[in-house]
Formats: sequence, structure tokens, C-alpha cells
Amino acid sequence: MLKRMFWFCCLLFWCAHMAFSSTIALVPLDSRPANTYSPQMIGSMAGFKVIMPNSLDYFKRPGDCEATANWLLETDADCYIVSISQLCYGSLISSRISDVSIDKALERLQTLRRLRERNPQKPIYVFDTIQRLAITTTDSYSARYYSAVHNWAILKDEVENLGRLNKKEELEALELQIPYEIIEDYLKARERNHTINKVLIDMLHEGVIDYLVLAQDDASLTGLHRAEREVLRDKIIDLGLGNKATIFPGADEVGVTLVSRFICSFLDMQPTLTVTYRGIDGNKWVAPLEDITFAENIRRHVEAAGGRLAPVGEIKFYVATPGGDSEAFTNLIQEELNTGKKVVVCDVANINRAEPELFRALLSNIEIKNLTGFAGWNTAGNTLGLALGQGIASIAREKLSGEEKQLAEEAHFAYLLSRLAKDYYYKTLLRGSMESWASSRGYDPHNLPLDSLTQVEKYLQERMQPYLNRLYVNYFSGQVVGNSYLPKEISWQVHLVWPRFFEIAIEPEIQLADPILGLENN
Repeated sequence: MLKRMFWFCCLLFWCAHMAFSSTIALVPLDSRPANTYSPQMIGSMAGFKVIMPNSLDYFKRPGDCEATANWLLETDADCYIVSISQLCYGSLISSRISDVSIDKALERLQTLRRLRERNPQKPIYVFDTIQRLAITTTDSYSARYYSAVHNWAILKDEVENLGRLNKKEELEALELQIPYEIIEDYLKARERNHTINKVLIDMLHEGVIDYLVLAQDDASLTGLHRAEREVLRDKIIDLGLGNKATIFPGADEVGVTLVSRFICSFLDMQPTLTVTYRGIDGNKWVAPLEDITFAENIRRHVEAAGGRLAPVGEIKFYVATPGGDSEAFTNLIQEELNTGKKVVVCDVANINRAEPELFRALLSNIEIKNLTGFAGWNTAGNTLGLALGQGIASIAREKLSGEEKQLAEEAHFAYLLSRLAKDYYYKTLLRGSMESWASSRGYDPHNLPLDSLTQVEKYLQERMQPYLNRLYVNYFSGQVVGNSYLPKEISWQVHLVWPRFFEIAIEPEIQLADPILGLENN
């Protein structure tokens, strides 16, 4: 143990002083694990250190924007990745309401200019969202109008911008169902955010920032976002910034995507990916809550992350779109694994959860511990980004050696286990019953009472532990992985990150054993 602590301290020293182990300063979209734990783990899996401010949001409470700006300006790093939602508004949720004025947002945006002045040669990657169609669900009241506002925003675009007057009565009837103050606040936030996004493109043109992602949050083929997106796209094209900016469906995965981009840039590599679909071809399918084909979304994410698509790629990217044969699909995956290929499974068949049929086939037909990556947790774009990051980190990990490589391998297995546990065992199997349990006790599952969180979290841990034990004991415990062994037992940290069940933290802790110790323990 002392020896391990010594080597870990050495690693921290090397991360600060050696060329390879680089530090990335990340201002995340918000404090949920997808935006904090995931980019940190992707960095660790590649031998990079991702640091974040301690001034972030908590659920409906915005982050301290001034403290975040100060942290950004005072932090020495090799790359800066900045969410405008966090920097200017305090979180993604806060960006969807109009509490922060346009003048205050523009003032906070000037932090990027000061950051560039202090770091003239270091890359600054920035991302923001094109506001989604729906409002945020923060309690039962807002949940009541979630779908109504989403549908109203689609109809308003179709009637007023596309001239579909046959839907005018439907639009007017829906407007009467939504409180005026909700629509007013929604439109004010949209207008402010669109203005900020146009300014960001100007800052990109000036050289204040080096790369810009405008992520289209939950949307549809039509809706109020459509005209905004067209304006932003045209501005990017007119200024000749097509190689420095991109627009794609997503949001929660962009931190991982830009961490991946810096990893590729720093190591001067461009990983290649080959895509295989289980069901419908991505060129013929637009995923729910998105506005371009999924094949095009893959292409844009891969380019933003620093990779490229190829007929014979280093990373075999297996995408479970709706339809198809899971048995044949997983048998193909095992054939790839048998020949030592890097395989990432991207499950986009369902929203917000892994597909049961696919997951059972994976457990039955492949050695799941040998996967390079897995994701199947939220929208298709969100899932795509987290899956892609795992693949890119695996290419970077090949360049490591010694203790640094072992730490990266441990991060890989910890994150793989976290995704398997969360995306299937929690999201698919347990989340619904947890929400029902909370409702039966008079709790709002979208906004749990703070004085009951300890009790709720304890019950959550009790319910999750049998699933976690089954996953690890049956498919990972004591298994040989490369030149090491996975331990017979591991510990899991399971807790609520916000007072709601939509997302939780599942963080395994793994220390690989060398072959001799592995044999002794088995």
C-alpha cells in the first residue's frame, strides 16, 4: 500500500511537470456526473488530469459565476474547456430561464478575453447549447408543462415560420393550457442565449477562442431552435469558420468530446473509427429529440473529438440502433474481440436507458470485460459522445507505460463498470421503482425533500448493491486483463448527486493486481 501511494504521488508530480501528463481545466455544463465524473475519467483513462472549480451548481441553485471566472483566470493548465452555461448563467438549468440579463451575460463572457490575454498560446475550447424545446423539470409543477411547452415550440415554428396554417387552432389551444409566465420566461431565455451564441462566433473569428461547439439540446426536425440554428450555421460559414466550429445534437457529452479533442491534439493523433449498425442504418434514421440523421451526428462528433471515420478503423464502433438482431450483433462483437480489436458499444435504441434485449445478449455472448467502452444512458447524442470518448482514450492509453498505464487501465475498468451499472441496472431496471417508492411516501421524485435524502440514499444503496455484486462477481471478479488481474472484490460508491432520481453517481474503485498477487488471491 505504501509503495502504491509512493507511485501515485510520483504520478501527480509527473502530471504537473512532465510533457505527456497534461492538465485540462474544465468548466463543466453542470455538476451532474455526465459533465464532471465522465470527463475526468476519460482524461484519467488516457493519462490526462482534468480539474474543475468548486463553485459549481447544485440542482436549482446556480453556480457562483464570479468565483468560476476567477478560478479560470487563476488556474494554470495546458488547455481550457469552458461551458458558457456555467460561466454566464451558473448551470444548464439556469441557462433555460431568464434570471440572468443579457448585459450580465455579456459581461461574464469577457472572462474569455482575459483568459486569452493570460494564455496567448494555449488552446481554449468553448461550448454552449442551442436551447432545447422543453422547459426543465425541477418539480411536479414544471413536469406538468414539460411536454406542452415542447409541443408548443414545434407548432409555433410550423405555423408562424413554415406557414402550416392548418395547425393554427392546435397551437392556440395549446397556448391556453400553458401559464403565460412560463412562455414569457422561456422566450426571454431563448433570445438571450441566441445573442450570446452569435457573440461566441465573433469571438472565435477574432481568435479569442480556438474551437467552438454549439450543441443542439433536445429538439426535433421542426421547432423554435430551427431558425436559430440556421442563423448560427450561416454565420459560421460566412466567416469561414467551418473547421473551427460545429453544431450537432447533444449537450451533456460535450465536455467529454472536447477533452477527447485535446487528447488527440496533444498527442498528435487522429484515431479512426468504423461504424457497424445493429438495426436501421444511421443514414436513414433521425434519433428522438434530434434534428439530423444519426450517421451525420456520428460524423460531427467524431470530427469534434479529433478522430475520423474510416472503412477499417482502429476502433470498432458498434451502434445499436432500433431493430436488428441482437444475437447476430453480439456474435460479431465477440469475433472482433477474439482478434484483439477495440470494440465500443453505443446503445441508442432507447432514450434514457440501455435496451434489455441487447444487454442480455452482451452478457450471454461476449466477454464483457474486454469491451473498450459502453454507453446507453440518455439521448442518442449524449450516449454517442460518452462512448466515443472511451474509444479515443484507449488509443491514447497505448502510449503509456509503467505505473501511469496501470492507473489509466484502472480508470478504464472503473468507468466501464460505472456505465454498465448505471445505464442498465439502474436506468433500465431500478429507476422506475425508486420513483414509485418515493411517490408512495409522499415525496416528489423530481425534487426530493432535502431532510429525507439520507434515508432515500440508504434505500437506493440497498437496492443497487445486489445488482452491482451480480455484475462484478459474474463477469469481472478475478479475471485476467492483459498482464494483470481484476480483484476478487471491489467497493462501490453509490449516491444521489441531486435530489432526484434521473441521475445518480455510481463510482467503483479498482486496483489491479499483478499476475503473482492475482494468483495468490484466487
